[in-house]
Amino acid sequence: MKSNKNENPSSRDLISTLPDGVLCIILSFLTTKEAASTQVLSKRWSNLLQLVPILDFDDSLSLNSKMGREQIQVFMKFVEKVLWERENKKNSSSPVKKVSFKLSRIGPHENPTLVLQWIEKVIKLGALDLCLSFGELSYRNFCLLYSVLESKALVNLRIRRLCLTHHDVTTLPDPVSPSLTTLFLDSVKLTYDGPRLEAVLSAFPNLENLRVHESKGRYYWDGSVSSPTLKRFVYRRDADDDAFGPKPCVMFDTPGLVYLEYSDVVADKYENLRLDSLVEARLDLLLTEDQITRRDGPDNVGFVPVDVSTLFMGIRNVKILCLSPDALDTLYYRSDKKIPVFNNLISLSLGSDRSHGGPYIFWKLLPSLLLKAPNLQTLIIKGLVHYVKKGWEVGWHRLLSWDDVSDALSSSGVKVLQITGYKGTGEELSHMECFLGKLSHLEMVRVTHKVADDGERRRLVNDLLCLHKASSKCKVHVIKESA
Repeated sequence: MKSNKNENPSSRDLISTLPDGVLCIILSFLTTKEAASTQVLSKRWSNLLQLVPILDFDDSLSLNSKMGREQIQVFMKFVEKVLWERENKKNSSSPVKKVSFKLSRIGPHENPTLVLQWIEKVIKLGALDLCLSFGELSYRNFCLLYSVLESKALVNLRIRRLCLTHHDVTTLPDPVSPSLTTLFLDSVKLTYDGPRLEAVLSAFPNLENLRVHESKGRYYWDGSVSSPTLKRFVYRRDADDDAFGPKPCVMFDTPGLVYLEYSDVVADKYENLRLDSLVEARLDLLLTEDQITRRDGPDNVGFVPVDVSTLFMGIRNVKILCLSPDALDTLYYRSDKKIPVFNNLISLSLGSDRSHGGPYIFWKLLPSLLLKAPNLQTLIIKGLVHYVKKGWEVGWHRLLSWDDVSDALSSSGVKVLQITGYKGTGEELSHMECFLGKLSHLEMVRVTHKVADDGERRRLVNDLLCLHKASSKCKVHVIKESA
């Protein structure tokens, strides 16, 4: 009887037949430690690690929380081996494009010299994208000199939990990475006797995108940004304490900036605002307890002396403006009611998806914001439910002039209205009736909700569709929010 030599297709190693380039793309989605483990599969896989353009060293996936010295040494030797092979076998290796060090359990506090050598090696390998993320101990034990990052190839750099410094903190560093365009500083200590970001922008003179995140009492940005090349600037300070208070002064000397995202405690003053090219601004400005106390103090007649009118004047040419509930509070209490005209504004977003902010200030400012934006086309209200009557605010309706709200809506040219977090309460429906009944240029209404019950959803949709619309072109779309 003739034996059946036909191979079962399901038992064949089809993945190994793929081209090297495809296999390397697959391995790029793994950490380098995981990718290295495929070398034992067969001879076909033994040299593929040398061709992977992405190196990702993550100790959290390799070491358990109770790791001993042996585990630490094994991981560090593995990193050494991979980098040595890339450095000494360049002819048989692909160029390194992206390198990531995520060392939450080991790092500079273990062996500062060795970690520094790792960084220098990947810089010499010509990495285009570099991520340096370390654990809490790095703040006290490791400072990274700007000169270590000297590279003609580096384009993107992310640093987390390190100290950036210069050998002489009284002078600015020389340019080290002229090709670097994107930088993210996450909880990074900056040491320089002058404006802290001035040293950063001196070392990386062609930066276009800069993101700074500070938290847990580690606040090093003094409020000054000056750059002719910067196009996007994001600053976020976590509101975890008021110990460091507001910055004395904030300055944006950035004539080429097109995008600004600014989340911080309200500064004492704003000046030298060169924001002529700004297209989009997202503001989340927080009043501290001390500022609120001063605001409510009898000697202040309900207001803090310093206001944010200068800041809003500086951003008056934007096309897109997003204001958080805290920013609305700040605008109300610290702008001295001087809201500039936003002639270029076409999209205005108010509120937050989280339950935050009170209805009085929202409805008090809405008419002024609409009237000051004569060319507004899109109005986004995040969480309309947050701006309806609360149990402890029974009398707030009587403090408002609803005629002002009605008149502002009637005169507005808004074509698109977006509402998020809609719950279909009676008061929300009343406000929607006002919006649809007064906005005579409306063409599209998008309402997103989180109602799970099908019957409740049908009721919510029917209630909205039955509302009178001032615009015959108005279409209402009700969408369930994704979980």
